[in-house]
Formats: sequence, C-alpha cells, structure tokens
Amino acid sequence: MGTEGLLFSELPEDAFGEDAVRRVLESVADVVIRQTPYRRVAVACYEEPVTTDPTSKTRLREYAVRGLSDEDEESILRFVADGRSTAGGKFRSESRIGDCYYLREGTTLDGSPLRIPSHRRYLDPEGWHRGDTLIVPIIGAGGIIGTISVDDPRDGARPSRAVVRRLEELAEVAAVAVCEACSLVRLTERDRLFQFLTENAMTGLVVAQGSRFRYANERAGELFGCLRDELLAMEPWWQVIHPEERRLILKEGIPLPAPNVTVRGLRKDGSPFWVQLRGWPMTYEEQPATVLNLLDVTETVNAEHLLKERALRDPLTGLFNRHYFDDSIHTELKRSQRYKRSFTLVMTDLARFKEINDRFGHQRGDQVLRDVAQVVLGALRESDWAIRYGGDEFLLVLPETGTRIEALTQRLETSVSDWAAKQLPGAGLRLDLGWATWTPESNLTISRLLQLADSRLYEEKRARHVADAGG
Repeated sequence: MGTEGLLFSELPEDAFGEDAVRRVLESVADVVIRQTPYRRVAVACYEEPVTTDPTSKTRLREYAVRGLSDEDEESILRFVADGRSTAGGKFRSESRIGDCYYLREGTTLDGSPLRIPSHRRYLDPEGWHRGDTLIVPIIGAGGIIGTISVDDPRDGARPSRAVVRRLEELAEVAAVAVCEACSLVRLTERDRLFQFLTENAMTGLVVAQGSRFRYANERAGELFGCLRDELLAMEPWWQVIHPEERRLILKEGIPLPAPNVTVRGLRKDGSPFWVQLRGWPMTYEEQPATVLNLLDVTETVNAEHLLKERALRDPLTGLFNRHYFDDSIHTELKRSQRYKRSFTLVMTDLARFKEINDRFGHQRGDQVLRDVAQVVLGALRESDWAIRYGGDEFLLVLPETGTRIEALTQRLETSVSDWAAKQLPGAGLRLDLGWATWTPESNLTISRLLQLADSRLYEEKRARHVADAGG
C-alpha cells in the first residue's frame, strides 16, 4: 500500500489511532522501497518528540519494516516489547548530509533498535558498508517524531544528493501523515498533498466510481498511451483491462471494491502490458469509490516467465526437460483419470548417434540433436509434449491416444530417416521407439509406464539388430 493510497482514503475524524499510524508507516516504507535504491527500510514513530540532544529520549510507538529477515524483525519487536528507549544522540552534526544522517559502520546509535547489519557483502571500500545506516528524521510538532532508516542499496553506493533529497521529501510527506494519524495536528494542506503525491507519483493513480474514472493522474494516461481526458471519458473504465483478465476485477459485471491483482492492461493502440493493480475503498463526492494504484510490471513479469521457461527447457534442443516432465506428468495422469481417457508415453533414442559423435565430433553431434528435435516436433500434434530425457533419448507424451499408435510411430521414424538421408547420407541414423499406454482399465503408474516403454524400446532395438545382422 502506497502513502498516496492511504491519503486518498476519507478517514473519519475519530478513526485515527494505532492502526492508522501503522498503516501510514507501512505506506511510507513501501514508497521508500519503490522510489529509492534501498532494499531494507524501517520507519518508526515515537511516543514523544525528541531533539538532537543525546539526553533526549523516547520510546517507539509504532514501526514498520520492509526487506528484513524474520530474525532481524524479531530483534526490533523485542526492543519495543521491552519498552527500551531511543535517543537523539544518533543525529550527530558530523554525520549530517542535508537533513539526513549517514552513520558509517562502527559508529554507535545510542540504543536505536534499527541498526541491523546487512547480510550482503560490499566490495567497494569507498562505497556502502554492511554496517552503514542512513537515517532521515521525520520532523513534526515539537521536534523529531520518528525516523526513516534505510540500508542495503541495490547499487552498493553511498547516498547521492538526489537520493538524499528524495528521502527528505518523503519524510516531509510522512510527517504530515503521521501527525494526522496521531491526531497531533489537523491536516490543513490536504489539497496540496493530494496534488503533490499524485502528480509526482511513479505509479498511475485513478479514482474509479461506477463505470467511470473520476480522476486520473498523468502517469495513468502514460501507462495506457492516452490523455487523461480520454481516460475520464472512457466508459466502462475496465475496457483498459484485457478481456481475458477482467474476471479478476469484476464479479457478475460489477467491479470489485478493492482489487489486488496483476493483469494485462491494454494501451490505446491495443498493445498489451502487465500492470499491478491495487485498490482501496474511499468516498468521493459522498459516494463509494475506489482508488487504484497502477504499476507497470511488464519487465518483471516477462523476466519471471523467461526464467521459468528456461528452467523447464533443455538448453541444447529447446525441448522440455525431465524436471518439466516430473512436475507435469502427474497432472496429466489425474486429468486422464478424471475424464477416463488414455495417453501414451513414447521412449526414443537415435541409433548410431555415437558414431556421428566419433566421426564428426561433438559439436556436429549437438547440431544433429537440435535438428532431430525439430523434426520430431514437426511430426507431433500441438497437444503432445517432447522431452529431452537423456543424451540422445527423447520422451514423448501423447495425450488422448489409444493403444494403436503405429501410424504416429511410423511417421516419426520416417521423418527422422528422411532427414538423416539428406543431411547425413550413409550414416544410418534412425529413430528407435518403444511405448506404453495408460488406460482407465490398466491404471498403471507413471514409473511402470516408463519401464514398459523402455523395455519395448530395447526389444525393438534387438529386433532391428537381428534383422540387420540377418541381412
């Protein structure tokens, strides 16, 4: 939840308290993670304001952390539970950078619970050290009412002036929000904060009411490739979501009040992109509405898909690997059991492939495997799987096939033999096959199917060997 999302909410005057304070701190922590290079953050609110005087002490009223391990967060929880104090001595003039305080490894924080060394190692002696901490005071009525403490920068660098300034701006906004939540001051600059937070947000922000957008910031227009006025004139607003994803934000054609999903959005030109959509209920002009935070996560989603795909593919042939087979075959078995439909496992290997490696070298052998894999794929249906099971072994999964698959196996053998005759004349490369079929009547295990297919493969190889020798 971002700070902007919280301040959009129309909280009643009597709703401020510990829960609201925690939500503000969590919002600030989330914004710091998104908008600065730091991967660990702790945001604290004090029971009473402190000054920079080392004798000025107070206890933590509430805190929020992001990026810390369970063990690290437990140390803060114990600090708070024990009622220990934090002092103003950490705000030393010699450590000051702008309105922030950069405490290098080895300095003392006078009892602050927020200094927890990073588990990362930093190699640059002139850069960030694992024990470094950057502290940003949150200044409100009476003095320092809390802090934003950050460490573990992604780039391993010391804080730049631009980063410090961004943290100072966030602390200024946090001060107003914390004071409001604590009922220490009334928020008199809501309109200015609303404009500042929304128009300078890195994410798209819209207010949806019924089937229309009632507000959209500039970033939202950029995300969808159109002007804000075009978004506000759009009806229904969910046409900016891909049709296949709308079920995730609609229930019986009515928008969910506070969706929290990642869906495909649609730009004005029709091109899709991935957007993380988070919503919070609010009141707009005395009517229920929803504020939506929109974050473009296309690069992240594509990277995750690519990594997952690579983890399930054989890097040489591009076929699925054994890990994919082990993960997926039991799903196929359950589906076949449910619908009482057969499927077949075909085990294959390349006869005389070793001779190809010995004669032409392993580089040529690798190319042969790649080419044969494509030939095999070309002979299969779209619903069939092809797995590289071993060195020159391919395993085929053929859903919804009966016990008679001779036509398919003949097609596979012929396709590979024809390819080999053109590309490797005289080499005698061919595809040997053995198969086993699961049926509702047999109800064989996957392990047994593999054993039967493997046994049949070697029976076929022996039969070919005998035939070749007899010839």
